[in-house]
Amino acid sequence: MNKFFLISISLLIVIADDLSYNQKMYWFEHQLVDHYDKLNKNVFHQRYWVVEENFIPETGVVLFQICGEYTCPGIMEERLFIIQLAKEFNALIIVLEHRYYGKSMPFGSESLKDENLRYLSTRQALDDLAYFQRFMVLNKKHGIRSQNPWIAIGGSYPGALAAWYRYQYPHLVIGALASSAVVESITDFKMFDTQIYVSALKSGPQCAKYIQDMNKYAEQQILNQATKEEFKRSFGAEKLTDLEFLFFFADAQLLIIQYGGRSELCMQLEGKSITEQIDYFRSVIEVGSFMEYGSFYLKNDEYDENNLSPSRQWMYQCCSELGWWQTSPLENSVRSSLIDLQFYRDFCNSIFGGIQANIFPDDQLANARFGGKNLNVDNLIMTNGNEDPWKWSSVLVNQGSILAYEVNCDNSGHCVELYTPKEEDCEQLKQVRQDIIAQFRKWIYDYYTLIQ
Repeated sequence: MNKFFLISISLLIVIADDLSYNQKMYWFEHQLVDHYDKLNKNVFHQRYWVVEENFIPETGVVLFQICGEYTCPGIMEERLFIIQLAKEFNALIIVLEHRYYGKSMPFGSESLKDENLRYLSTRQALDDLAYFQRFMVLNKKHGIRSQNPWIAIGGSYPGALAAWYRYQYPHLVIGALASSAVVESITDFKMFDTQIYVSALKSGPQCAKYIQDMNKYAEQQILNQATKEEFKRSFGAEKLTDLEFLFFFADAQLLIIQYGGRSELCMQLEGKSITEQIDYFRSVIEVGSFMEYGSFYLKNDEYDENNLSPSRQWMYQCCSELGWWQTSPLENSVRSSLIDLQFYRDFCNSIFGGIQANIFPDDQLANARFGGKNLNVDNLIMTNGNEDPWKWSSVLVNQGSILAYEVNCDNSGHCVELYTPKEEDCEQLKQVRQDIIAQFRKWIYDYYTLIQ
C-alpha cells in the first residue's frame, strides 16, 4: 500500500525555513516479542525517533507518529505538517518503527523465517504502541511528564493503527489523526479500480482509456507465447509468473494516481502511441520494484541489513489478516480480469502456505475486531483525498463523534494533508489543516481543564 518509493514521479516540495527540525534516533530495548504469552519474556530492540526542540513539558503534548509497512525514516521529509503541529502546541514528536520493518526485528536476522512471522499482526503492533508509551511515561524519558497528553498520528495503514489505538487505548491517547486510514478490511476490493478510473476521468476520458489500453496491451503480450518473455525482460521482471506480471503492471500505474500524480501521468501519455506510452511507463518505474509482486522474491526469508525490503512482511500481513485485494470490476476496469481472488489465493499460498494451509484473510473477522467503517470512538479525525482509491476502505462522512474530511482538490491523493503545507495548496486543503489544528487545541484544552 504505502510504496512511497516505487514511482520516480514526485511533486516538487519546498520546505519552509520555519518547518526545519532536528530528529534523533534511539532504541527501545524492552519491547515484548509476544504481548499475549505472559511466560514469554523475550524482548527485542525497536527503533524510534524524537524531535524535541519545540517541547515545553509544563504545557506541551506528545505527538505519537506511527510508522507502518516500510523502513521508518523518522519524520518523512516530504510530510512536515506534523512539524507545524509541534510548533503550534509546544509538542514533543515521537516516531515508532513498526515491528518486523526496517531494523526493528524481533528475531534479528531470523525474523523473516516462516516460523517467526506469526508474531507480525495488528494486535501485536497496537500493543507495542501501548507498552512503549507506558515505558516512556513511567521512566520520564525525553522530559515527558505523566500529565502530558498524547495524540496518535498516522497515514494509510498507520492511519488505521492510529484510529484503532484510540479505540483500544482511549486512556493512553486523548485523540488521533487518522489520514487515509484503511479501517475496513476488504477481501474483494473492486472499488479500488473503479476509483482509479473515475480519478483518471478528471483529466478527460482519453486518459482513462490510455490506462485501460496499456493494460490490455500488456495482457496481449503476456498471453502470446512469442512475446511474453521479451516483454517481461524489458521490465527486468522475467522471474515473475504471467499473472504476477499483470498484477505488477497494473499496480505500478495505479500507484501514480493514488499518490496525486494523475495530472502528470495523463499529460505524459497524451499524444503517444501505445508502445511510446509503455516506454514512458517503463522509464518511471523504480528499478527492482517488480520484486514486490513476485513469489520467487517474496519467498526469500533472508534478512539483509543493507537492503531493508518490507515486501515479504507486508504481503504476509495482507495474506494472513488484512486483504485489500484489488480485483477487476465488471465495468471500467483498469487491470486484467485475470487478476481475480483465485489468483491472490494461489499467490498467498505459494509464498506462505508453509505457515498456514490455505492462508487467506477473513475480512469479517478483521472488521469484527474494531468495527471496520462502523468504528465508534470519540476524538478521532479521519481524512481522505478525493482521488485516492483507498478512501473506500475508510470513513468519508461524520459518524458519531468521528470527524471526517474528504479533500476534493486537484490531484488530492493518499494522506494529502500530512504533506508539507505549501502556499499553492488549494483552499479546502488549507482549511482542513486549520480544522485539525482547532480540534487538537480543543482536545488539549479539555484534557488540561479536566486534570486541574
